Amino acid sequence: MKRFLIAVSATAMAFSLSACAQAGPGPDMKEADVERIIKDYLMENPEIIRDALIELDERQDREAIAAVSNQIFNDPRDISVGPDDAKVTVVEFFDYNCGFCKNSTQWVEDLLEDYPDDVRVVFKELPILDSRSKTSRYAAKAALAAGRQDKYTEVHFALMDQRSLTQERIRQVVKDSGADMKKFEADMKDVALDRQIEDTLLLSSRIPALTGTPFFLVNNDFVAGANTNRLDELLAKALES
Repeated sequence: MKRFLIAVSATAMAFSLSACAQAGPGPDMKEADVERIIKDYLMENPEIIRDALIELDERQDREAIAAVSNQIFNDPRDISVGPDDAKVTVVEFFDYNCGFCKNSTQWVEDLLEDYPDDVRVVFKELPILDSRSKTSRYAAKAALAAGRQDKYTEVHFALMDQRSLTQERIRQVVKDSGADMKKFEADMKDVALDRQIEDTLLLSSRIPALTGTPFFLVNNDFVAGANTNRLDELLAKALES
């Protein structure tokens, strides 16, 4: 409701000024006349309110992201691939049981292969489906534990390639990567990995636009969902700038 009132007030102010200018001297313009003109205009052009609300939402989303940008882009605990000084940084929040995340995985793989010098990809484990899947958090923790043996990307993409994850299957993926399973089991008991996952979940709650996975950022622009066409557009724009 607050957003609606803000949008209407802003629109009303703009058109009241315009109406007054066109109708003659300001002092001769009655308030009822101004209200009627504004109402008639908005009834004929309701898309103005819609556009204002969309713009307001996007502005607030950008401000929210800017407020936590350091946590998004520069958390030293996160796994990232690509040069630190890359022209473009792509961040993905994902869940290993998310079908839409799996659908966009090929785009991420191609990104790493096609732009090894220009793009850095930051992986954000966000197991929001754990209450339903019962394995999302275990998979996230397993990938991070494998990352301590430089096996993160192998495990990450292998898990994304699985359609039905169980703890046994997750462990097999880690084993197939060549990881030392004794070290893996020890790392899985490290509460630091749980803390990292909790911090990412908390971070996601501070980003209003992040209502599900996958959620991508391409530098300062964002895409909610597996819209790879939009991602391609933002990537091209970022590479050209």
